Amino acid sequence: MSKKRELILKLSGAVILPALCAASMGTAAAAAAPAVRTPRTVTSTVTHTGPAGNTYTRQSTLSTNGQGGFTANSTLTGPKGNTITRQQSGTYDAATKTYTSSGTITGPNGKQANFQTTVQGTGNGYVRNSTLTGPNGNTVTTNGQGTYNASTGTFNQSRTTTFPNGQTATENRTVAIAPAGQAPGN
Repeated sequence: MSKKRELILKLSGAVILPALCAASMGTAAAAAAPAVRTPRTVTSTVTHTGPAGNTYTRQSTLSTNGQGGFTANSTLTGPKGNTITRQQSGTYDAATKTYTSSGTITGPNGKQANFQTTVQGTGNGYVRNSTLTGPNGNTVTTNGQGTYNASTGTFNQSRTTTFPNGQTATENRTVAIAPAGQAPGN
């Protein structure tokens, strides 16, 4: 995987995972809680030092509006001081169990890429579709799904990514989830 793609995936994950977590926590309590929740803001700073001693820092802020929406901003600063920024906003619709978000990634050279993501919860998993449009108009789409099998204690994920040249890559993954207090396979 190229270093640029790996960096973009790390930056994307840094914002998407907390947002999904915030949305899922909101849904579990949605039936019992009032429609309006207290807006919250979370900030984090993460520093990573690689094997060669190169360091990068990611500063992130995630704010909820108390009604299923959020905004998130991240800045990734590389070892040479170059920065990549990501601005994102999204909403969660509890009635359809659908999370949608969109945003912009700005590279160190000022060029921008835009993205849109939709994740819909299913009875035992999710379906996720995303599109990333680069600064030259090229698009990368990813379609995936995940399901939990309670009888085997496994979570199965699959996704297919289609690149601007029409080539595709598919990834399948199975994760064993052990009950609390047990190691996988026991």
